Amino acid sequence: MLFDTNIGAAVKCKHCGRLVVRDISLFDLTGNRMHEERCECGKTVMRIKSSDCKTFRIFINCIACDKEHLFVFKSRQVLSEKVKILGCPTSRLDIAFIGNRTLVREVAVKQQKDLQELINVLEL
Repeated sequence: MLFDTNIGAAVKCKHCGRLVVRDISLFDLTGNRMHEERCECGKTVMRIKSSDCKTFRIFINCIACDKEHLFVFKSRQVLSEKVKILGCPTSRLDIAFIGNRTLVREVAVKQQKDLQELINVLEL
């Protein structure tokens, strides 16, 4: 049986507003070191750390409230067939998606499309 050791992550950059979508290998998260994902603008959008590859600490720079939020997950939660929606505890706005690579990309594209449609309606 093959086991996919990659997860998908999608986060909006709080500095430039771009949607950053990445595939992250669990092998990149070993060794108790901080793994950073950066936007094209050069700013860090997310940091992930795992000391044992069983528990993941995900730090996200929030586009909604301008604070950094910490989310903690067990590996089975992150590697599941589902997508975890991470929200700002202050505004309740969805700020990131993490989980199955394919599903994360689908959710990110749908969110971008929905946001564009809302903008188009508001411009009328």
